[in-house]
Amino acid sequence: MSSHTTALTQRAIALAALTQAVYLVDCIARKGVMDAEDCKVLMESMFTEFHANDHGISQLYGSASGLTTGLRICIGLLKGDNLPQAKSLMVYSGGLMTLERRLAKNAPMRHKLAENMQRITHQKQYFGDSMHNNVIAAIADLYGETISTMKPRIMVHGKAEYLNQPANTRRVRALLMSGLRAAHLWHKHGGGHLNLLLRRKALVHELKMLQHLP
Repeated sequence: MSSHTTALTQRAIALAALTQAVYLVDCIARKGVMDAEDCKVLMESMFTEFHANDHGISQLYGSASGLTTGLRICIGLLKGDNLPQAKSLMVYSGGLMTLERRLAKNAPMRHKLAENMQRITHQKQYFGDSMHNNVIAAIADLYGETISTMKPRIMVHGKAEYLNQPANTRRVRALLMSGLRAAHLWHKHGGGHLNLLLRRKALVHELKMLQHLP
């Protein structure tokens, strides 16, 4: 994917990343498992120009193949396909978009997030892997100290036997943090509620185009 992409392409990539994040959250909540490669793409994006991304969003997520799941599920949601998890995914996505808008008006919270992500970046460099348990735990703890204190709280629904496992709780929070980042990029590149209502066909077309990129 080139960094010289249109605003619509940028929005489509951001929406696919957001959808991939909440889809993985739902997988953990309902099945206790998730695709590690899909997750790694999102975790890696957290450490790419965290303060300001003035280049194409594509640089955050690498090739389109890294968002294959997000592209597929996002197309299904926008087309109104009968996906069993559709309601949960839309609730989580909407909640993250609302939280991101509120975060945009909360400078102290944004400063705290940026400062702590710098610290976590050093941890990631030390362990050499964005998927290392300590790195995931650090992101999850930061989410708990910051985003979890804001309204609306994202209430994840699923099977207690999975959600009560500390490792799963950490993965869910880390994924929600990556989803929040994607929501920020969606808004930054002109995404909003009206886009989803009025430009749905154009978004679906763009997402399908991205599916065919290497």
